[in-house]
Formats: sequence, C-alpha cells, structure tokens
Amino acid sequence: MLAVKKDGHPLVNTYLDEAGNVFLIGKKDGEIHKINPQGDTCLKDKVHDNVSCSSCHAAWTSRCIGCHNQYDSAEPRAFDLLDREYGVGQWKEYVSDFSAGLPTLGVREKDGKYQIEPAIPGMIMTLDKGSYSEKEIGEEVSFHRLYAPNAPHTTRSKSRNCKSCHKNPEALGFGKGELTFEVKNGTGTWRFSPAYEINPNDLLPQDAWIPFLGVPKSEQYSTRSDFRPFSIQEQQNILTVGACLECHTSESEVMRQSLEIGLEKLIQAMDKNCILPFRN
Repeated sequence: MLAVKKDGHPLVNTYLDEAGNVFLIGKKDGEIHKINPQGDTCLKDKVHDNVSCSSCHAAWTSRCIGCHNQYDSAEPRAFDLLDREYGVGQWKEYVSDFSAGLPTLGVREKDGKYQIEPAIPGMIMTLDKGSYSEKEIGEEVSFHRLYAPNAPHTTRSKSRNCKSCHKNPEALGFGKGELTFEVKNGTGTWRFSPAYEINPNDLLPQDAWIPFLGVPKSEQYSTRSDFRPFSIQEQQNILTVGACLECHTSESEVMRQSLEIGLEKLIQAMDKNCILPFRN
C-alpha cells in the first residue's frame, strides 16, 4: 500500500503496479480506480507550497455564524441532565444562519512549519449570563468569536480559482460582503462592505473572523492554539495579487509566471499603467 510522505501514515486500499501506476480499490464495490498524477498547475506552482490541498480542492464546507444562549426561567418543562429529572427554567439556544460555501482560510503554525488550511466558524457565541441571575437581558454577557481548522471531506479534482481566494472577503476572514478595488488619482484602495450587521460585542460583522485589513482584538480567536487568521501583512500580500486579477485573467501569461517565480520579480518590471495597493 501507499504511505503519506509527511508522516508515513498508510493509505489502505491502495497499491502501486510494476509500471509505477497508482490505484485505489473502492471500499464498497471493490472497483479499481486509477489515481492520476498531480496536475501540471500544482507541479509548476512554486509559491503555494505551504497551501494544503484541501484549501483549493474542497468544494464546500458548512457554516454556522452564531448562537445566542439565554436562560428562560418560565420554561415549564425543562430536563436537568445532571439530576435526570424535569423542572422549571432552562437555557435555550437561538441559532443564527446556517449556510455552505467555500471555506475561509487560516494559518497553522506548528513545529516551525507554516501551512494554510481551511477554516470555519467554530464558535461565534453569546452567553447571556444576566438572564440567569435575574439581571436585565444583555446586562452581563460572555462573548466568544472563535474559528476552527476544518477538514471539509468534499474533495473534488477541480480547484477553486484564483479570485475565490485573492478577491474573496470570506476566504480572508472578513465575512460575506462586497470587496472592491477603487482606483483614484493613481492610487488603488480596497474597500469592504459587509453583508451582515455589526455585532455590538466586538464591532465585527456577525460572520467575520477578523476586521477588514486588521487583527482580532481578543487574545483568543481560534479553537486551536496553533491555528490563526491571516496577519495584516498576509492580507495585504493576498490582496495585492487580487489587484492584479482586476485586469489579468488567471490563465494569462503574467499570472502563470507569478506562480513560478513569485509576484515580487514581476512587480519590479510591471507596466507603468499597473496600479497596486499598499505601495508608494
């Protein structure tokens, strides 16, 4: 059977023939499926080595942008899980929107390694403690905005396109909304208009992970200590490529070159008509 290069983990139901072809044996029907080699785009791409396969090849993942927990002292038939009996009064969870789409992206830093992985809202939660202690609703609130690393298990051969990362506010952690690149007097500026209302607890859009071109104010922003959102510099780097994609298509020669030699070398020789953000 085959083994994963990273950690030697065995992949069951796989084998290699004498000609070097790789196959997968279907668990349900035993059918043999040939595993195609990595595509030319991935092989030639030298600038996305730290991007996990699932970041590009996950077709979709689920999202839940928030839940509000409040105590209802008048609930007549509440079940106490500890005493295993019914009583009066219980906590109720009011869930916000459920949706599905391309995952947000975050950074895993562990053992000196840096890798970009899919992320989803892990806990955007409001706990109204005041409702239990008979205070005014909203008077005493515990609020958490935590995203989590995610393995979507919706892998497909076709990858997400360049714009779906470099010009997508959800991918960067800003949440749903309209991300536009404005050019005025020879200067390019990114603008973001969120789709959801601002949450009064941290002044971010309800579904966001981080502020637009900012960093979280809270010291805790992830369900894992080794997983974080993009820094301001990383956001700017991603959006610089997004600015290029305003005029150049993903399949254009200049964008293909950027995958092999990096964007910086191309910027040094760019046309005078090109306008990029975050630069003098």
